[in-house]
Amino acid sequence: MVLARLTKYVSALLISWVMFSFHVFASSPLVINESFERDIINHFAQRSEAPSSTTYFDILSGSAVAPSPGPNTNKRVWYSTSLQHTGYSPIPLVLNIDRLNIDDLQIYLLDDSQRIIKSYRYQAGKGDYSLRQPLPNIRLAFTLQPYQDARLLIAVKDDGLKYFPIALWERDRLHQHDTNMLTLLGAVAGVMSLIAFYFLFSYLYQRIPSRFWLTMTTLVIIALLFITEGGLAVWPNLTNASENFFAVCFGMLLLCVGKVTHHLFPRVPFLLRAINYAAPIAATIYCLTVDAYTTTISLLLLIAVMGLYHVALALLFKDKVSRVVSTTYALAWLSFFAFYALVTLNLFSDLIYTVDVAMGMLLFITLGVLCLGFSVITKEQAKNQDQLSTQAETISNLNHFYDLFRNSAEGHYTSTWDGKLKSVNPAMCKVFGYENEEEMLADAASTKVFYASPEDRQVLLGEVSQQGHVTGKEIRGKRKDGSEFWFSLSCQMRESDDGNFLYGSIIDITEKKQSDLSLQYLATHDSLTGVYNRRQFETDFRERLTQKSDIPVCILFLDLDRFKVVNDTCGHKAGDVLIKDIARLIENTLHNEALLARLGGDEFGVIYTDVDDNEVYLNAVKILNAVQTYRFMWDNRIFNLGVSIGMVVCEDTEVNAGQYLSMADAACYFAKEQGRNQVHRYNKDDESMQRYQRELDWVSSINNALEEGRFELYYQSLRPLNQTTDGHYYEVLLRLREKDGNLVEPANFLPTAERFEMNVNVDKWVVTNTFKWLSENPEHLAELKRCSINLNCHSLADRDFTLFILNAFETFNIPYSKVCFEVIESVAIIKMEDTLSFMRTFNRLGCSFALDDFGSGFSSYSYLKSLPVSQVKIDGMFIKDMLNDSVDTAMVASINDVAKAMGMQTVGEFVENEGTLAQLGKMGVDFAQGYGVAKPAPLRDFKPL
Repeated sequence: MVLARLTKYVSALLISWVMFSFHVFASSPLVINESFERDIINHFAQRSEAPSSTTYFDILSGSAVAPSPGPNTNKRVWYSTSLQHTGYSPIPLVLNIDRLNIDDLQIYLLDDSQRIIKSYRYQAGKGDYSLRQPLPNIRLAFTLQPYQDARLLIAVKDDGLKYFPIALWERDRLHQHDTNMLTLLGAVAGVMSLIAFYFLFSYLYQRIPSRFWLTMTTLVIIALLFITEGGLAVWPNLTNASENFFAVCFGMLLLCVGKVTHHLFPRVPFLLRAINYAAPIAATIYCLTVDAYTTTISLLLLIAVMGLYHVALALLFKDKVSRVVSTTYALAWLSFFAFYALVTLNLFSDLIYTVDVAMGMLLFITLGVLCLGFSVITKEQAKNQDQLSTQAETISNLNHFYDLFRNSAEGHYTSTWDGKLKSVNPAMCKVFGYENEEEMLADAASTKVFYASPEDRQVLLGEVSQQGHVTGKEIRGKRKDGSEFWFSLSCQMRESDDGNFLYGSIIDITEKKQSDLSLQYLATHDSLTGVYNRRQFETDFRERLTQKSDIPVCILFLDLDRFKVVNDTCGHKAGDVLIKDIARLIENTLHNEALLARLGGDEFGVIYTDVDDNEVYLNAVKILNAVQTYRFMWDNRIFNLGVSIGMVVCEDTEVNAGQYLSMADAACYFAKEQGRNQVHRYNKDDESMQRYQRELDWVSSINNALEEGRFELYYQSLRPLNQTTDGHYYEVLLRLREKDGNLVEPANFLPTAERFEMNVNVDKWVVTNTFKWLSENPEHLAELKRCSINLNCHSLADRDFTLFILNAFETFNIPYSKVCFEVIESVAIIKMEDTLSFMRTFNRLGCSFALDDFGSGFSSYSYLKSLPVSQVKIDGMFIKDMLNDSVDTAMVASINDVAKAMGMQTVGEFVENEGTLAQLGKMGVDFAQGYGVAKPAPLRDFKPL
């Protein structure tokens, strides 16, 4: 309802404007003379509106009113026109109206006395067969005599457009006009029919959808031209329903053009395509349910909106390959809009279908169809060109692939399912020993001859039938000369009309297979001696432990004595020869059920299965004697060797393989400790063995703590005794946090770390994390006077450790003067050269050094002069009882006096009470450290004294 009101309102404004434009000419008469050819009655007519019952007498008497815009089915519109003949001869005239869908039309020709000379009444849909064919029009012919005046009264009653052009023609001119129009329409109809048949037959041949819809578009346009030119007059009863026919035809036209648009511009989204279908269908249904006036206005609006919509789609989603498609499509709609403008002028103004107007209209509609068809053909040509390019590329690719097929290093073949070869490449011939493809295709009747075992092909076919393909299957094959080799086969099955075919590639992997066997051997054997390696030893040992047996598994761990002497004296080449000789010697001495493996540089392992432990021990002694009696000669030198053997009986099911190997290692270690060249049988109740096992546990704990970051930094402050506190003085200490949360003192794990040379990594961790904490606390660093860090002898002897410390200073930007390294007196004496080198390096950079636990070693005073230290820490064993022992007091005083004489500061350790603190102050000791000063605390919770 809203749409109907809107369309009526717009049309009413348009018609009012048209009526106002021509009302100016309503009062002037139409002059007729010998030069008259054609004129529009509307220009000279006075228009009025009156009820349907009003007669022409009432109109002449002036009882009518001015017409109102819009449809009104209860009133008639009257056109009153005065005709004046000013000529001197009779003039034959014809009143012509092109519209046939007028509900009720009455025409009266009156003389100057208002008497009816001639009258005519036409009603659409009443079966009037008197209309002229083939161009039916409503016509009234009459003749005006010289100087005769007459009046034309035309009454129109219609529920559609009441205003339309009414033409008055000179009879001969109209006849010529009809002839020209017939010729023009015939030509256009012929052209349109040719276009339709061209696209129809091309569609039937090529099956291109756009050509079908273009055919339908052309046929609908022909149908619209047929209805426009009065074609419904063939069935007079249908003339009053022309608006409905127009609605259906225009709906079909927009649908067909929409399909063409979608084929031309396939990138149009689905939602926008749906609008192209929904709008014409909805508009057609709407027009079939409203009056003729609303139908006409709705169709005009629909065509304008949908035309613009189609042009917008063409511009937004234009063809990227060919812009000509979008351009010609837009030109087609431009032609349709020109045709649309002429039709609108005919409906709402006085434009009549003259030959010129009709020629223009038919030219525009024909040009539009031709442009639409040209855009379709251009689109197809672009698509065909793309297909040709694709085909050319495909052919090029096929040629490329054929070249690859011919020149590939892999053997390629095609065969039927039953094994008949169809094609091979040169590489395939080379793999199987044939000269060329022709020879191979001729001699090899079936691919079965290529398999060393016929069953392999059946297995292959089974896998292919299940999976459709096989990749990298290794098969033992047979060449033309009968020699066997290994190849890797990848193939797939493809189905065709001629049956199933196998397409495959083959690679000769004989060398790879041999290399794999060598790698498998190397993965389990020692490359130097040929016996099993440690990995295979451990794997085999774990497997044998899981096997149930009445006699437990026994293992030996052998470590050669004095092997390093040979290696260092004669070189690694001599060492390799010695190891090979010893391996053969042990292998020849072993029990038949034993397995020998090389576990390391000069270490071997032996596994015994189903052999009594006493017999194993005797065999171990036999190996011991054999090695002891062996003499190794190199460069006129003779070396005698020994072997330390650890033996373990694996009879505890709760102990795993790794633990048994640790026990064997421990037993071997104690064999060395007890004098070397002997067999030591592991006994879990042996106290020394238990101590060693605990040390091994500490080794594991230290490694885990380093990896998991479970070490913690502590500190213990030093108190100045002869000066006020001017900053922070403390020693960095180390603690280990066990997994259960317990805190472990360094006395429990540092001896083990030193024994197994792990303290270098521990010292690196301490230095790194201390420097990191200092760099993260710049305020603390600014107040720091001296931070003391303990170093071990192994760290001092490690060349990389010096570089590590230098890099740490640079990385964390720690001033050298704030760090003091403490070295234990006994360590400094043992590694004197390394200690001096380290001290001199960092002394030059500004670091200070302290000699820790001074007085506990030998010749302390003589070494004190050689070491560039600036501080001496007096051993706590002299200080803790000095108040009760005069000898300790004298020792402390002596050390302090000597240090002062050498310009060194002194620190008293183990200060536990105020009395000792006061006594040290009286002696002139510089600093005190101990529980009487401050207890150790976490560095992260640092609190100044």
